[in-house]
Amino acid sequence: MEKSSYETKNMNRKKCSIQSNELQFYNDTFLKQDTISFRQYQANILKKCRNKNSLVVLPTGLGKTIIAILLIAKKLKKYQEHGKILILAPTRPLVAQHLSSCQKFLNLNHEKISLLTGRISPEKRIITFRNSRIIISTPQVIKNDVLRGRYSLKNVVLTIFDEAHRTKGNYAYTFLSKEYIKKCKDPLILALTASPGKDYDNIQELCNNLFIENIIFKTFEDPDVEKYIHEIDVFLEKVALPINILEISQIIENLFQKFLEFFTERNLLSSSQKYYSKMTFLQLAQDLSFSLQYGDLFSNEACKEELYDKLHFNDPPIIEIVREKKLNVHSIFSYCSSCISLLHAKELLETQHIYLFKSFLEKLQYKTDQDNKSARRIISSDHFHLINSLLEEKYCQNLIHPKIDRLLKIISEEITTFHNHKILVFTQYREMAAILESMINQTFPNKIRAEKFIGQSTTIHERGFSQKRQIEILNDFRNNKIDVLTATSVAEEGLDIPNVDAIIFFEPVASEIRHIQRRGRTGRHSPGRCYILIAKDSVDVPFYIVAKKKEDTMNSVLIDPYQLDLTENLQRQEICFNDKEGDEDITEYEILKNYRSRRKKEKELLANRSIEEIIENIDTFSKSKKYNHYKNQGVTFLSDLVGLTKNKLTNNVIKMKKHTSNTNKKKNYNNANKIYLNRNAQAIIQLAETYSDKNGKISFEKLKELAELEDIEGKKFYIHFNRACYLKYIKKDKNDVYFLKSYN
Repeated sequence: MEKSSYETKNMNRKKCSIQSNELQFYNDTFLKQDTISFRQYQANILKKCRNKNSLVVLPTGLGKTIIAILLIAKKLKKYQEHGKILILAPTRPLVAQHLSSCQKFLNLNHEKISLLTGRISPEKRIITFRNSRIIISTPQVIKNDVLRGRYSLKNVVLTIFDEAHRTKGNYAYTFLSKEYIKKCKDPLILALTASPGKDYDNIQELCNNLFIENIIFKTFEDPDVEKYIHEIDVFLEKVALPINILEISQIIENLFQKFLEFFTERNLLSSSQKYYSKMTFLQLAQDLSFSLQYGDLFSNEACKEELYDKLHFNDPPIIEIVREKKLNVHSIFSYCSSCISLLHAKELLETQHIYLFKSFLEKLQYKTDQDNKSARRIISSDHFHLINSLLEEKYCQNLIHPKIDRLLKIISEEITTFHNHKILVFTQYREMAAILESMINQTFPNKIRAEKFIGQSTTIHERGFSQKRQIEILNDFRNNKIDVLTATSVAEEGLDIPNVDAIIFFEPVASEIRHIQRRGRTGRHSPGRCYILIAKDSVDVPFYIVAKKKEDTMNSVLIDPYQLDLTENLQRQEICFNDKEGDEDITEYEILKNYRSRRKKEKELLANRSIEEIIENIDTFSKSKKYNHYKNQGVTFLSDLVGLTKNKLTNNVIKMKKHTSNTNKKKNYNNANKIYLNRNAQAIIQLAETYSDKNGKISFEKLKELAELEDIEGKKFYIHFNRACYLKYIKKDKNDVYFLKSYN
């Protein structure tokens, strides 16, 4: 059969492109011309993931986003005027970054590329989803909307899960992948990550949750990757701790050994064990909590084996020792907490600035004042009094950790020898990021400018950086207004931090995911250097070893993916876009007008989903091998006694719902006059309450600044501020604001 002239022209153009020695680009109908440089390994990956749910594992910096863009262009071309693309990312800065990439590379009207956030009203999100071809969002927003029936995933022709290693447990990715496969007739998943998990079990769980059919794993050593990457030199910078730190550390170690005897004397832990971490005591406490929760089932032979598999210590299980020796459970939990606190204090002392260590001791003192027994056990010890006396000595007043001196020398060498003014310093703690920022600026005045880069506030009392502030800092870094970023984990994942030629780990991390992501921040555009600061004879050493072992284990699984059980025989068929489902035929006017009735309908859908899930789980369990195994062992189930079937359970739940509905109507009638506030207004009231003086007064400008940190600014601030004043929660008087009452 003769090829069409169109195909022939395309083939000739490809041949010319391949034969040309000039810079090549990916060019397609929905790609902007000559904007994405051609890379052979990306083309190879694209071929493999066009028709199968694929997990793409690429080192940071090799262009996972570009692969997503190329696949999006292919799907847009296939479905032309129909079909939606869903891009999911775990953080708002990452979501904003994907929006920027789509607008930069895709030949598509920007109005068809939309960003959904929880700050957009549900009604507007419904309209936006309906009118867009590409939707970019954090997964929780989409999950909440899908659960409430605001829109369906049935017409989504491609779903991209960025930072896919998060797909574990109850994370929203897990729900959305299941919902997508269930609703869409022609589903396609692209899962992107630099590190899917530390071992076989973790990687298998991810593949199960995302219905992965195909794994594509590339390293810097692959032939089609080599020519596109730059070498990263890794330097282990080991420092010896000064005698005064070692002296205090030994005192903490002696106290820890004293507390450890509580566990070894009762055979809760082995006395022959060489190394104990915080995780040891966390796991012991988890085992005890789990054992108490399931109680007598541990004596049931049918259940024992399965329950033992859930324990970290099962030879013998903790609960058996507790029962045999009649141990006090509360004392075990309390001593676990004391040991964790001591190990954390020792870690801070040996690996961080002395300020963090002193700050933690102050927190222990505060807990003691609040009658916390585990903290009091430490504070009342002779060891603690000796530590306090040593800290008051002159030689400890200005104690500087040797890592800081080494860090400053590395920065100086980067500036003078390598002429590099783009450096990224990673640290685990926000306080340390602030200290390093200050010390770098003091050491190199008028030469370089350092700025800390931290995450958003987690509570109203914790001052973090808003998304707006994070983006401002990254732009300043990109535009050479900032030379050094001292960053916490917020800079590890996905963010496009350009032209960083040197990375400094202030401490190693035990997680292979975080280790890989940190290291991948350099070597993107030129050879890079990665420095890892390690305090000798501290937890830094095992942390580094553990991360390397986990990375090696992960690579061994991915190199031979055939040992994984991947999804097979996933049925796909052409999507019929003429079908109407749910409210898709309702006009935008009706959506905005009838939001009250919609909210009522959403509550019903949410309740029905929960009921269906419970019924489905019970029904699935009743047909499982585990159910038959328990029955054969003589276990009696309530469903057997009452003859409970799926239909009977459904009918009983419907009756219960009607009764609950009638009860709620009465409650709603009684609460009809209760006034509800938007969460932004609530936040303004809480800010006024928290930061006002003893007379309840705070300056209006100060309140505005605090509100900006919560992303409440401009017109939005005045709307919700005036609402709070109108309802008499706060009062404005000239340039001040008075807090009147809390919102309950």
